Amino acid sequence: MSVVVSKVSTILGIPELSIPSEWSRVLNAWPRMSIPDDVVEGVTRARASGLVLSAAATGTFLADLRMALTGPSKSVVVTYEAPDLVAPVVSLIGAVLGDVAYLADKTLGGPASVVPTGGIDRYEQAWHTDSTPWDIPNRWSVLGLLREDPVLERRATAILPWYLVAEQLHADDELPATLRSHLFSWREQYDGLPELHAPILGSTPRWFRPALAALIDDPERRVAACVAVDLELSRATTWYEAEVSSGRVLVFDNHAVLHRGPAVQKSSIRTLLRLKVNGMPRQ
Repeated sequence: MSVVVSKVSTILGIPELSIPSEWSRVLNAWPRMSIPDDVVEGVTRARASGLVLSAAATGTFLADLRMALTGPSKSVVVTYEAPDLVAPVVSLIGAVLGDVAYLADKTLGGPASVVPTGGIDRYEQAWHTDSTPWDIPNRWSVLGLLREDPVLERRATAILPWYLVAEQLHADDELPATLRSHLFSWREQYDGLPELHAPILGSTPRWFRPALAALIDDPERRVAACVAVDLELSRATTWYEAEVSSGRVLVFDNHAVLHRGPAVQKSSIRTLLRLKVNGMPRQ
């Protein structure tokens, strides 16, 4: 397939899904939470109590959630009416999606974290996948708004399914095989940790340009497959977008998409709560 570079982008919408009304009683009784420390405990409590998971409406919600996450965008916006309950809502979504009962790593992080918006050279503003230095990158990422910046104009998080990138990469027959078999290093910037090598398009796809920068920019170390992916990502003209805002939580399949935050060069007070579900920093 030939590649056409265009300045015109096609931005697609992400499906939306409301939380079950039956969750209101649980949410209204939710204890005050310390963020992000209590979020994982909140997920565990929600699963252990069975109040949410056993509700008939939860089964329907989970089926609709999974359907959206396997749709073209591999993502969904979950809406709710009480903006101040973002941490409990994120906890409940994590509870129905899977497991966060894994130990946080001092260096590599853990299930819950606070993510700032903006700043120069922040990697979140470029296409990437979460948890590339983890033994098992998390399957699901959940993003909720903790603090808004009223002067910020660009707030959208962009989602780029891997299949849109792969369509271009298949133009070169050798590239897909290399991307699925060649082992790249994902922990060179972490001194003292065991090395981790994995393909870019392995069973859990990974892409984090800072970890691969030498293989893209250094003529003596350059790897054609890395250069090709980097080029196709820079040429991407079609992706999905949604705002993580008051009453709107974004959920996406981290094994099926790349994502990036809004391109905001100046520091901002806007912060997000991020929950990583079904992953393992170090086994």
